[in-house]
Amino acid sequence: MKIKDLDEIFDDYESYKALGEESYIVGAQHPQNFKQHKKFIIPLFYFDGEEWFKLDINKLGETIFLASAPYTLTTDFKLEELIKVKGVRPNKQLTDDDAYNKENSLTKHITHADRLSTLSEDQLLEIFPGEIDFELHLFHPDKQYYDIINEIYVAQERKFFAQTKEGLIYGPFVGVKTSSEAKAVRLSATGVRKSVEAYELPSDAFLEFNMPEEGLKRKLIRSTHDIEYNIVDTVDFISRQDLFKWAEEQLNKKQSLEIADKVWTAISKDNSIHSFQERYQRLEKLFSKPQENLTYLQQFITSLAENDFFKASLDGLQTEKLDLDNQIAQLKREKEKSRKNIARLQEEGQDLEDGINNLKANEQKIRESLQKERESAINKEIEEGLKKLDKVREELSDKAEAIELAHTFDNLARLNEEIDNSKSEKHNLEVAISALKEEFTTAQEDADKALKNLLKTKMSFDVFNNSNKQNGQALGPDEVVVKDYSIENETQINSLKDLSQKIHKRLGRLGRSYPDHFIANILIAMHQNSLSLLWGPPGSGKTSLARFLMQSITRKERFSEISVARGWSSQKDLIGFANPLSKRFQRANTDLYDLLKQLDGEFIKLNYQQAPMAYCLLDEANLSPIEHYWASFYSLTDSKAQVNNGLKISLGNNEMIEYANNLRFLGTLNLDSTTEQISPRLLDRSHIIRLDLPKVDAPLISSEIIMPEPYEISFDTVRKLFDLKDFKQELAPDQLEFIDSELEERFEQIAIELRNLGIQISLRTRKSVIEYCNLAHSAMNEQFRPLDYCLAQRIFTRINLQGAEVREGIKALLEIVKGFGLKDSHAEWTLQKMLERGGKEGFNHHFYNYFSIDG
Repeated sequence: MKIKDLDEIFDDYESYKALGEESYIVGAQHPQNFKQHKKFIIPLFYFDGEEWFKLDINKLGETIFLASAPYTLTTDFKLEELIKVKGVRPNKQLTDDDAYNKENSLTKHITHADRLSTLSEDQLLEIFPGEIDFELHLFHPDKQYYDIINEIYVAQERKFFAQTKEGLIYGPFVGVKTSSEAKAVRLSATGVRKSVEAYELPSDAFLEFNMPEEGLKRKLIRSTHDIEYNIVDTVDFISRQDLFKWAEEQLNKKQSLEIADKVWTAISKDNSIHSFQERYQRLEKLFSKPQENLTYLQQFITSLAENDFFKASLDGLQTEKLDLDNQIAQLKREKEKSRKNIARLQEEGQDLEDGINNLKANEQKIRESLQKERESAINKEIEEGLKKLDKVREELSDKAEAIELAHTFDNLARLNEEIDNSKSEKHNLEVAISALKEEFTTAQEDADKALKNLLKTKMSFDVFNNSNKQNGQALGPDEVVVKDYSIENETQINSLKDLSQKIHKRLGRLGRSYPDHFIANILIAMHQNSLSLLWGPPGSGKTSLARFLMQSITRKERFSEISVARGWSSQKDLIGFANPLSKRFQRANTDLYDLLKQLDGEFIKLNYQQAPMAYCLLDEANLSPIEHYWASFYSLTDSKAQVNNGLKISLGNNEMIEYANNLRFLGTLNLDSTTEQISPRLLDRSHIIRLDLPKVDAPLISSEIIMPEPYEISFDTVRKLFDLKDFKQELAPDQLEFIDSELEERFEQIAIELRNLGIQISLRTRKSVIEYCNLAHSAMNEQFRPLDYCLAQRIFTRINLQGAEVREGIKALLEIVKGFGLKDSHAEWTLQKMLERGGKEGFNHHFYNYFSIDG
């Protein structure tokens, strides 16, 4: 229902049916209700389920009359509170008789109390102007808004946003009432992360209207989902109480670890415990990993507090603490004494500085006096020197004439000698040229004979090699022309999030709706890894999505789509092979060889930084073993390019391809009896990204569709957007750290549970997860979303276990993942499916495998 249809709806006596929970009118009480106990609602705007529309209140008769018992509005709603009106109908009692309607108590439309309700937080959120004290968590709204916030939003514990004078909008917040004199509201952040987002909203992102009578401007947004693309910053909004509690927990944890270390030192010195070697070794293992066993160690240390031996040790520590306290007090006294000495020295230094400044002033006066005397003496010497110079010039002029005449006779003799020498050299050159002409004539005759013999040999070779050329023309490496694809006008991409949102919008226009964080996930996976794989049931759109992504970020000349055939066994099926008979390279039935030669030429010419990335789609990648035909690239998955040392592939016949690691592969998988299994080595190097069947029929993105022009993105920009490690020094895998400590803690919990199941996370996989999470946090709004994708695509793919005991381990993993608080968690869905499949009676009972979740 659109606003243009309102006239017809409101003229219909059955118009109650046209409004409800999904489409409704939003209004407010008339101010006269509180003065005269009337029951009028002023309509403000209309919501049709998707968009807001401001109302022409004249169409509804300016007000809507509440046909119910008195005082309903004044008792159920505040004066400034917005009310949801879910049904109105024409008032049949309306008359034009002023005497009958003298109090204007009848309006064009009426409603009933049961058709009124408040607006929930997911239907309406309000923005209030004012100033935020981030240190004290206080909001000082503009004075005309304080009563609204206090009486409605604080009283009902409803969320709202705050807008500062700088134009930034922060929230959502929940307010706590403070004293009315302060005219401030104490703010509290919502959600687990104890943080709020900062937004910079365009004018079309919110609804702005004036309240009746008072003319107070109000700003509304429908929900945080409508403005999530406008986030510009995240502010840590933890309260002071929670901040101290967090610091206390960190210190208690550190203290417990230090105490555990001292306890083990005491235990290891006890000979009686040493005598039980096996138990001693178990204790040693527990104390060697205090971080993982901290809870048990704390209980053990608490029980030891009653032990006489440790009481004595604690008494000794107390004495040691007193000594340290005395030393600290002594150091403080010495520090105070040093401070006073420093102050005294500073005063003395200031006196010296003043004396130096006075000396400098006197020195300047003396310098100026000496300068004047020196200039006078110098001017006198210059005048005398000029007189002497004029005299010397006269003498030199007389001598110059005599010298010039002598030089003329000397030059004439030297020229005659040079002429004689040149004549001799000319004669020698004529003799040498004559001899060379004779030699050239002889060499030309010999060359003609050799050429005739060579032509005869070539004719024989062509006959021998004719069959090979009939099967396919063999082109030599030098026959590939290297083009210049340098980008002149690069598309403005501000961030990874900006790129993912642009592609998200393009997909939406083609009828393919994916969350923008899912698009960011695929982009990160396919650029941080040489090979990424899309897996899902037939019809889930794997190939069309991969084709769309690649054609959106590079030119068609730098995109190769290859359909893998069954029986491929080596590089010759994917690229080609060197023909030992013709000494030429025989291309495979793909265009990958040409693409590689183009990248090789760019690396030689050093123009690859300004050229776009290159991509290759391996459709039905596992129809043949990927490790076999992709072996040349498989060995390069951990390699990084440097300026003078690119990634190298041998093509045979002494030919080598070298490129700048600006080629990425994206493959599609189908898992059935006709395809090959994915090996653990490949799982350790790739992201397996799963696609579900679309909820509605979505159009396929075929290879024939007219695509929009791709974004012009250079390889240099791609390296910056995805933090690629090529052409710079890379940290060792064990030196990488999560920038989010909570993500690191959850990842370590997952690693412990996997080790209990017998699954080890390699250094390569750990490095990939850290790099992914550190980059993805800037493109994904939810804190645990990056780790959720890594678990579903890189970690849980290794699960291939059998046994009833495995079920409890997977349940433990599931509980950790549920703690992420994500509504559409990929990792949670994966584990749930494994438990469902493994719990069914039959051949696969208690068999838990990542790739069986669709079975």
